[in-house]
Parts: sequence; C-alpha cells; structure tokens
Amino acid sequence: MDKSILNAAHRHLRKTDEVMAKIIKQYGTIAPGKSKQPYYHALVVAIINQQLSVKAAGTIEKRLRDIHGGRYFKAETILDLKTTALRECGLSGNKVRYISTLAQAIADGELNFRKLTCKSDNDVRDELMQYPGIGQWSVDMFLMFSMQREDIFPVGDLVIRRSMQKHYKVNDDAKHDTYVAIAESWRPYRSIASFYLWKTSD
Repeated sequence: MDKSILNAAHRHLRKTDEVMAKIIKQYGTIAPGKSKQPYYHALVVAIINQQLSVKAAGTIEKRLRDIHGGRYFKAETILDLKTTALRECGLSGNKVRYISTLAQAIADGELNFRKLTCKSDNDVRDELMQYPGIGQWSVDMFLMFSMQREDIFPVGDLVIRRSMQKHYKVNDDAKHDTYVAIAESWRPYRSIASFYLWKTSD
C-alpha cells in the first residue's frame, strides 16, 4: 500500500475518531506487509482458514504446501494433485471442491485476475462470490491483503468485532449494522482502521 495513502489514512483516522486516535497513539504507525500474495494462493489460504482456529488452519496449510511444493499455491499444481492427497492434508470434501473449482476456472480462463484488478470493490465481490466457498469474509481478506484496497471493512471477522466491543463499548449481541455505522467515520480508509483493530487483539 502506497506510503502517501497510509499517511493520509493516519491523519484522517486521528482527526475523525477519538477512539482510533488513542489506538494509533498507543501502537504507532502500522501498515500491511509490502509484498502481495499471489491471488489464487490468497484465496486458497482464505478457504483453508474458514471456520478453523489459526493453529488448525496453519497445520493444514503446511501439509498442503508440502505435497504441493513451492512457496505459493498454483492453480495448475492443485489440479494435478489427486483428491485423496488433498483430503489427507486435512481439507474437508467441500474445501477440496472449492479450491479445485477455482483452479479450474483459472485454467479455463474464466477467472482472470488481471481483469479483476481493474474492477471496483463491489464488482470484485460479485465476481468472486459466484464461486462455491467464496463468501463475504474471504473476499474482504482478498481485497485487503492481496489487492491492498484501502477502504474495506470486514465486519464478518469475529476478531474485528470483539476488538470493537472492547474499544467502542459495543454489546456482544449487537447487529452488524452497529459496527458498520461506527466504521463510517473511517471512510475512505476502513482497511487501515481494521489493521489497527487486529493489532490491538494480538
């Protein structure tokens, strides 16, 4: 993410939200990593992490890396692996289907990431969520960490909501609309605010 964008984001967040200003003062300037994960790899990782603890997902990801070879998951390599081998890594039948369907779409030219990068956040969501296993949370992670879009608010992320419950005194039974309303003042830098919320939960 461009340094000028990050600087503007920090100024905006400090000015528009007193709570966020205190968090930024406590934790200093933070930013997402400079290196972007390859797009298919990022989606596979997001699928692996769905409904699993960080530890369990990490174990499965390592097993898949071991049989896959290489640092990043590639569509063509996944398609060459047998379903039984993927299942033995700890992937559920559904998750095997999800990552294989995406890989086939890439191989067929149906899913073109180069074209996807030129689309708006909402258009990226609409296209990716047509594929099984890709929901709102997965797309939010993809937009934030792979495409490095600066105005994404992953309200479906439990850690984000718990952090907001702590800092903004939100009841744990509050609806998502409550969180979205709080995040409105962070526009157009909701991604950066979210990075701070994750940081406070470390």
